[in-house]
Amino acid sequence: MAKMRNLCREEKRELKVLADDFGLLHLEEVQEIIESCGTYSEGQRGIMRIYNQVYM
Repeated sequence: MAKMRNLCREEKRELKVLADDFGLLHLEEVQEIIESCGTYSEGQRGIMRIYNQVYM
């Protein structure tokens, strides 16, 4: 089984930009998603889930 890699700094930075663009970067739950996700797409899905909860 393949070992899950950690996000590189660039991917974390991109997730932070995404969260900031949506006005969610200040939320603790979003910070946890960015720090703990295994892939960029996993982090993106988590941020979008929070976005839907906050704005929809």
